[in-house]
Amino acid sequence: MKQYPAKETVYYDNFRDFLNDAALRYGESPAVTCYNRKREAHTRSYRQLKEDAFAFGEALCGAGLSGKHAALISENSQEWLTAWFGVAASGGVTVCIDIEHRDETIIAMAAQADAEILIVSPSMLFLGRRIAAENSNIKKLLVTGSDPDGQFEAMAQFTQRLVEEGSGREAMKLCRPKKEQTAAIVYTSGTTSTAKPVMLSQHGILRNAGDSLTLLDSGKKVFNTLPLYHTYGFTCGVLCALIRGIEVGLSCDLKRMIQEMTYFKPNTVVAVPLIIEAIHKLAWSYIKNSCSGDAADRLMKLENFLGRPNRLMKEKVKKAFADTCLKDLEYILSGGAHLSEKVAQDLEHFGIVVLQGYGITECSPSISVNRNEDYRLDSVGLVLPSYEVRIVDDEIQVRGVPLMNGYYKQPELTAQSYDGEWFKTGDLGYLDKQGHVHITGRKKNLIVMKNGKKVAVEEMEEEMKKLPLVKEAMVYGAKSGISEDDVKIAVMVYPDQEAAKDMTSYEILEQLQEYVDRLNAQLPTYKQIQMVNIRDTEFERTSSNKIKRQLV
Repeated sequence: MKQYPAKETVYYDNFRDFLNDAALRYGESPAVTCYNRKREAHTRSYRQLKEDAFAFGEALCGAGLSGKHAALISENSQEWLTAWFGVAASGGVTVCIDIEHRDETIIAMAAQADAEILIVSPSMLFLGRRIAAENSNIKKLLVTGSDPDGQFEAMAQFTQRLVEEGSGREAMKLCRPKKEQTAAIVYTSGTTSTAKPVMLSQHGILRNAGDSLTLLDSGKKVFNTLPLYHTYGFTCGVLCALIRGIEVGLSCDLKRMIQEMTYFKPNTVVAVPLIIEAIHKLAWSYIKNSCSGDAADRLMKLENFLGRPNRLMKEKVKKAFADTCLKDLEYILSGGAHLSEKVAQDLEHFGIVVLQGYGITECSPSISVNRNEDYRLDSVGLVLPSYEVRIVDDEIQVRGVPLMNGYYKQPELTAQSYDGEWFKTGDLGYLDKQGHVHITGRKKNLIVMKNGKKVAVEEMEEEMKKLPLVKEAMVYGAKSGISEDDVKIAVMVYPDQEAAKDMTSYEILEQLQEYVDRLNAQLPTYKQIQMVNIRDTEFERTSSNKIKRQLV
């Protein structure tokens, strides 16, 4: 196996040091760019990013709120980052809340995490008012925009008022967050269980981001499509780029994502498979508008034969992508769920390399990632320097510096998640001889048969999605007897609406059954699918685009 030197990186003990050093290194270089509905770009430099965060931290100190838990309930925005960095720099804890949860769940999360500060966007203000009224623990509610009723203070006004008073200036200067102290409480985005409050340390998050950079190059511009309240979006989509002085384009509205990408023209996009599939579809549309789809297929097959993706397609792709959002795109960083290998292969022919990574919230979040020079489309990459990985009964276990501080106020649950120093991820997989990590499934999703055989549903779902008629598929164990393990394998399919538009439900089911019969002929008896069901609507998903299996 060829050895590659580690890429340059920087490690920090806390976010105060990071902000200071980034401002010193990169100064007036653009740090974060957002676009409003009028298509206007709003960019903050590295110096401004630090000044915004330190000013907000000083205001918190002046109001006697430094070191408190601040629940951040907002969409992506410049203010979201200012709030997070400001709370961390002043020694507090940001409670990152997924705004796609039900109101009752968000209220419970803020209470469970002992939030004393609420920072809400204008769209979440109604809920913020309700939390402030019902939760006596809340000492301050701030709005990232403005409150039309004037009842609550805007974050910008709060910051300006307290900084002008100067009451928190000395306290902010003296504030030195310890590297091991918790910087954020982030709720997991579980698909089958209640979200857990994960405590991540200042040093752990920064170490994880620094480690990722030893394997990755991203070009000069990174576009983050993901919500910042998830660690993948924050650490991988923003923090990694900022440590290296790269400009981040921050998507603030998925409905305008392609438009934002067109303005920003990134070299790298950070995304989940659902978004990557949309980019793949868009890329094909550009190719077909520029040249024959059949001609492209023939060239791609020839490239496969030669083992040289994008060798023959290069000029056609360059012409097709000119003046589009894909013009300068070289890499897509994929995580959060499994990506179809076929999608990654197609994009490679278009000159876009997909680098899959693997991580979970409790690990800050990255465990492994493919490097630019040594990537495998069927793997989630190489283990990061600060982590060790072992496989126990097919389960991936991890130990290392960036691991969580535990689940907030849940010591029993924390203890159950460890085997000594090793965190039990709940994911099934293996390490190949070259050190690449491969994921085969999720432990809690395993179908355990009466004869003791085990079936990884993810493997079966991937096979089902090879049929063009299938847009989404979920494999599960349908009870067929009295005992829990007396099950037969079933699949629920949401058909591709374009492929199925001229078909009756009977014709769809007939075609699905024919495909399943062919698939079953290649599988051992215990893995064979015995039931096929069709659904009329897409599966309900978590905010990281995983199917909520418990709702099916």
